[in-house]
Amino acid sequence: MSECRKEKEEREYYCYSEFAINGIVHDIDMVRKGIRLITLMVSSDGFYKMSRLYVTPDSFFLKVRLLVLDTYKCSKPCPDIKLGSRYIVMGQIYHRRRHLPNDLLALLGGKLKPGDGLLRSNNYVKRFNKRRHQKALEATRSKCR
Repeated sequence: MSECRKEKEEREYYCYSEFAINGIVHDIDMVRKGIRLITLMVSSDGFYKMSRLYVTPDSFFLKVRLLVLDTYKCSKPCPDIKLGSRYIVMGQIYHRRRHLPNDLLALLGGKLKPGDGLLRSNNYVKRFNKRRHQKALEATRSKCR
């Protein structure tokens, strides 16, 4: 099986992630091949773990910006995220100490702010299934603390 399509364990990723949210993909901005800026619309009950994740109010929902880096060389984008779909996402938070290449920062041109999410191909991204994920996350929270 390709490294891109490995099944990932929610519990393991939840414990090591700085944020865990579920939301609907509102906008996808292709910066260049393998680099996307994604805006998720998240309701107040869609935050499982936030740390210092930056959110912007937008009527009923909250907007969260994520920089998605495809670190694998696959035929399809990895992670594969589609506009209008609901996903559960677990990853890291971008801050100035987290080093990104200078050419990438110049390419983003100020679109990435400290507190935005940072996802790589090896982070957890999966279509959200309410029944499966609610139970799994409830059990996971108690084991990480």
